Amino acid sequence: MTIGQRIKNRRLYLGLSVDEVALKLGKNRATIYRYEKDDIKDLPITVLEPLAKVLETTPADLMGWDGSSDKCLENIFTNSNLENIIDNIGALSPKEKNHFKKYLQLIEVNRRKADNYIEQLLSIQQMDDDLSVMAAHERTDIKVTDEMRKHDKDIMMDDSEWE
Repeated sequence: MTIGQRIKNRRLYLGLSVDEVALKLGKNRATIYRYEKDDIKDLPITVLEPLAKVLETTPADLMGWDGSSDKCLENIFTNSNLENIIDNIGALSPKEKNHFKKYLQLIEVNRRKADNYIEQLLSIQQMDDDLSVMAAHERTDIKVTDEMRKHDKDIMMDDSEWE
């Protein structure tokens, strides 16, 4: 695999457009296309390091020096392939499929924000679940009568009791 192919595959893996990479590097889109088509044979280190940073990898990985062929496997799952996979999951509703597709459109930094937000929501949800478990329950140490239940309900419904 060439340097250009590794650059393009990494960009696609992260869900970045050519314009996004160009903007982050302070280059124009034609330059990024030239990198991906191997039109620029020797990338200077002054370009390689910032490019690797934008693509969230290392210069050695872009150059193919890591020797890891496993990295290539992840590139099989480009966003368009993942969208096809999502479309074919029968257990998902159309709304859920749309949610996953939108997530794939996010750049990596925004995916991390979404992941963090989901974790916060799950934490709040768990706290809500824990609080509902602590709610009052009917006594089991005595025989509770209908009259006692009505009395308890009246107290709970009377706002003046809670002032």
